[in-house]
Amino acid sequence: MLTIRRPTANDCKLYYNWASDLDVRTQSYHSKPIAFADHEAWFNRKLKDENCSMMIFQLEGRDDVGQIRFEKLNYNNFVIGVSVGKEFRGKGYATEMLILGSDYFLNEHPDITINAYIKENNLRSKLTFEKAGFEFEGMINYEGFNSFHYIKCKHEDRNI
Repeated sequence: MLTIRRPTANDCKLYYNWASDLDVRTQSYHSKPIAFADHEAWFNRKLKDENCSMMIFQLEGRDDVGQIRFEKLNYNNFVIGVSVGKEFRGKGYATEMLILGSDYFLNEHPDITINAYIKENNLRSKLTFEKAGFEFEGMINYEGFNSFHYIKCKHEDRNI
């Protein structure tokens, strides 16, 4: 069973390790390696950013499994980012994280739409988002890549 906790400044290295993983970099829209100093400045900004919500998921309150980040795109749209630690991949944790995290976030913000953009070749993530209840909206060019666009929301008006 996974639990959610909020990150602190002490989690900077943990996030850096997740973000620097080769598989994560490959599927990221910005796939160049990250310098730790750049990451540290980014991480500290995001912790204070009112338009960003970050969550760490723990297994039985001990092991940090992965993270989800919601970033505001505009008035009622947020984009979701997710990563799972290498040692926890392939065990269903990403689906559980997406369900727990998106449901928690939508309960706090019932009028927003969560947008997920997934590179066309990342079929594992595509299936994970589908299992977590995200709805396929179509194919789009996102950040220069042909991408699947999925959404999840609580409200009836889904104007994106």
